[in-house]
Amino acid sequence: MPSAIDTNVLIRFLVDDGSEHVAPARRLLSSGQFFVSLSVMLETEWVLRSYFGFQRAQICDAFDRVLGFDAMLFQERRVLENAVEACRAGMDFADALHLNTAVDCDVFYTFDKKLIRNAERNIPNRPVREP
Repeated sequence: MPSAIDTNVLIRFLVDDGSEHVAPARRLLSSGQFFVSLSVMLETEWVLRSYFGFQRAQICDAFDRVLGFDAMLFQERRVLENAVEACRAGMDFADALHLNTAVDCDVFYTFDKKLIRNAERNIPNRPVREP
């Protein structure tokens, strides 16, 4: 059975910020299999963007790296891959994740007009409308 990791462990795996936690995080993640939840990925995107100043392409590249790491088992991996792809195409990562987790729903309702426009361009098979 895998262990699970928190956002701060994943961040230290991805970013060498000079903290004392980088080496232990990297050692840990090379020692077995680890479960990574969608909420950890959502928070990781936020930390990379808001704290470390990563741009969209850098975030997507970082996520591609972790998605390629065999030791990580992702909650809803395909949902996450689709969200990264939509983010790379210009969507906000959180919006892309919300839409891709609602794959079995008829319509996704939002007041966010930018989300509606981006969804029409990037995820056309997922109806997004204003209430």
